[in-house]
Amino acid sequence: MANVVPLYQSMLTDLIRQIEAGELPSNSKLPSEQKLGDLYHVSRITVRRALAELERKQYIYKKQGQGSFVLQTDDPELGARYLDVHKAIVNMNAVAKIELESFQLLVDGSATSAREALGLGKDDYLYQLKYMFYADDVPTYQEIVYLPYERFPNIFASELANNDLMPFLVKKYGLKASFFNHTQAGLITKDNRRIFKLNVGAPLVNLQTSGMEEHELVYYSTATVVGNLTMFIID
Repeated sequence: MANVVPLYQSMLTDLIRQIEAGELPSNSKLPSEQKLGDLYHVSRITVRRALAELERKQYIYKKQGQGSFVLQTDDPELGARYLDVHKAIVNMNAVAKIELESFQLLVDGSATSAREALGLGKDDYLYQLKYMFYADDVPTYQEIVYLPYERFPNIFASELANNDLMPFLVKKYGLKASFFNHTQAGLITKDNRRIFKLNVGAPLVNLQTSGMEEHELVYYSTATVVGNLTMFIID
């Protein structure tokens, strides 16, 4: 049986995508309720329900008699301790930059290790996100993140291009997870020396992160850390 998406949810998902992607910048005014109803072919009641949910998620604010506006995109209070790589790079007195190298929805049963960790079957949909973090334009942290589609439906690449992942997951999906890291020392090999522009045999740290929410694993990632960053993120 096909899943039926409520009309307000389709509207809500599209507006969140536009806000997260920067198509609707901070403090910009949303179309009127009547215009939104025409754009999405929904009733005024449905529009108001979607706007109320956007306000609850802190995506918009309302001005009496003026309409709805996009809220300034500050990071939400996460309520959980997690590895903030961007902040760690800044703490190195370096300029931090993040690049989303690839974004895939795996539907062919691949990434078996991640599926096993997340308790997913071969037919379950699974996101695979590949990031590279730079410190002063030098690659220092490469991460592959796996997320179950069922917990995080309708993620769009445009939402992630300019955003840190964790605050996005908290704000859009209400993620409340505890994170656990496992580290293991290693060495640069011929397979990854060009990625990090280092010689074979240079030290690195492999990092595995798991996110638990209500006794269920909903976040799994593997990462490689090199250079001075290892001293700033490894406890």
